[in-house]
Amino acid sequence: MRKLFAAAIILTATCLVVVAVPFLSDRLGNIGDERRLAHGRELASVYCSACHLEPAPDILPKRSWQTVLAYMGYMMGIENVDYLADHPQFARDNVQGKLRGLTREQAVPDAPLLSETDWSALRYYYVESASAESLPQAGKPTMSWQLPQFEIVQSDYRADPAVTSLVRVREETSEAYIGDSAANTLAVIGSDGKLVFRPRRFGRGLLPVDIEFVNDSAFLASIGDLYATRPSTQKVASISRLSLVDQSIETGNITVVLDDLYRMADMVVADLNADGTPDFIVCGFGGRHGNVAWFESQDDGSYREHSLINRPGAVKAEIHDFNGDQHPDIAVLLADAREGLYILINDGANGFNTSTVFETHASYGHTYFELQDFDRDGSMDILAVNGDNVDSDPYNTLKNYHGIRIYLNRGGLQFEQAYFYPMYGAFGAKAADYDRDGDLDIAAISFYPDFAAERPETFVLLQNDGGMRFSAYGTTELTNGRWMTIDAGDLDGDTDVDIVLGGAYIPTGMFAYMATYRRLAESAPSILVLRNTVN
Repeated sequence: MRKLFAAAIILTATCLVVVAVPFLSDRLGNIGDERRLAHGRELASVYCSACHLEPAPDILPKRSWQTVLAYMGYMMGIENVDYLADHPQFARDNVQGKLRGLTREQAVPDAPLLSETDWSALRYYYVESASAESLPQAGKPTMSWQLPQFEIVQSDYRADPAVTSLVRVREETSEAYIGDSAANTLAVIGSDGKLVFRPRRFGRGLLPVDIEFVNDSAFLASIGDLYATRPSTQKVASISRLSLVDQSIETGNITVVLDDLYRMADMVVADLNADGTPDFIVCGFGGRHGNVAWFESQDDGSYREHSLINRPGAVKAEIHDFNGDQHPDIAVLLADAREGLYILINDGANGFNTSTVFETHASYGHTYFELQDFDRDGSMDILAVNGDNVDSDPYNTLKNYHGIRIYLNRGGLQFEQAYFYPMYGAFGAKAADYDRDGDLDIAAISFYPDFAAERPETFVLLQNDGGMRFSAYGTTELTNGRWMTIDAGDLDGDTDVDIVLGGAYIPTGMFAYMATYRRLAESAPSILVLRNTVN
C-alpha cells in the first residue's frame, strides 16, 4: 500500500510566498497572443515553481491541463472554472470535489493571488503549448504475452468489493497476510491460496496498510482515514501490536502502541537506539500537513518523536548505512509537491543531514522504491516506481514518463539512472531472482493502466538479461484485475520466490471507463498467488 489512499490534497506553505508577487498584468494592458504566451511563461516561472519544480507543458495534453489548472487555480483563490463547460460531467464533478477538499483543509485563499488577466495568460501558456494528445511511450520493448515459470493460483479469499491495501508474505510460516482498508480486516492465506484464518474485522479506526513481524508480534500500521475525508490536522493513523503467540490472528490480543499520527503510508520497525525495544519510522503522508518522523522507545514504554522531514507526501522509507560509518541512515521517497528521493545521513547523535538523490515535477506520481544491488558491486542501488494518477486529472491521462527505473549507486551518495521501463500507471514492484540465474528480475503492477487497451498492462515480469537489459513478459489472465499491492517471497517453502497480488476496485481513475470498473468490481479477484515453478 502506498500513495493512493494517502494522496488527496497537498498544498505546501511555500504557496503563500506568491501573495507578495505583484499582478504582473497591471502594467501590461491588452496583449496579443504571442505576448500572452510569453507572459504566461513568465508567470509559470514565478507561480508554479513556488511549490514544486516548474512543469513543462508537454507533460500533459491540452484537455488534462485544463482540469489540472482548475485545481491549481483553487490554490490561488480562483474558483471560476467556466472554461470547463465543454468537459464531461464526471470531469467537472471531479474538479469540484477538489475544491471541497481544499476548502476542508482551509487551503483556499480568501482573495485571488493573481489577476484574472494573469490567470488567463498562465492557462493559455500551458494549454496552447501542450500537445493535443498524450505523448507516446518511447523505447518500450515488445511484451511477450507468455508468462514463464509462474502458475496462477486462485484464492478463496474475497472482499466485496476488495480494497486490498496490504499484502505481505511471511516466509517462516508459509503464509501471506492480507489487509483490506475498506472492510477493516486482516486475513491469512496459505500457499494454496486458501484461507488459514477467517478475516478478522477490526474497529473502524484500524485500516491496515503495512505489517512488520518481530518475534511473536505483528506490528500493524493503520492509515486511519481511507479516503482523506478529514482535515489532515486530525491525526488519525496508528500502530498496533498484534500478539501471534498462538499463531492466530483471530484470537491474538491487539493493543495500540502509537496513535495520533498523520495519515500513514508506510512504517519501518527497527531498534534504532540499540536498547532492545522496537522503534518506528513513520511516513506520515498526511494532506496539507504531514511529516516523516522516528519514534524512539523510552524506558517507561512511551515513545519520543523525532521529526525528520516536516512536509507531507512521504510514501516509503528504508534503513541502510550508506556511508559505512556504522550508523543507520534513512532513504525516504516523497510523492507530492517537490517529489523526490532523499537520503538522511545519521550523524550518530540523533541528527540527520539530507542528501538529494533526485527530484521530479509533481505529476510523476511516485509510489514506491526499494534498495537492491542490481550491478552486484556491493552497494545499494535504487528501484523506483512512479505511476500514480489520482492527483492529476479525471481522465487517467497516459503519461510516457510513468514506469520503473533503476538508479545505480556511483558512490559518494551519487546515483545515476541506468534503466527505464515505460509502464502506464505503475504502482508497485518487487525485485528478486525469480528465475534463479544469479541476477535480479522485477515483477511490477499497474493500478492506472491504459484501460482502453485490448490488453491493459496490469502486470509485467522484467526478466534480467544482463547489462541493464530486461525482457518483458505478461499474461492476459492478469489483465482481469486492478492490482494495488504486491509482495514476493518463498510462500510455499520450495526455495524459489513466489508473488502475491492484491486487487482494489474503486472508481478513482476510472471515471471514463465505468463499464470496465463495474465489471472488475463484480468479478475480478481480490487476491491471486503466482506460484513459481522454476524448481
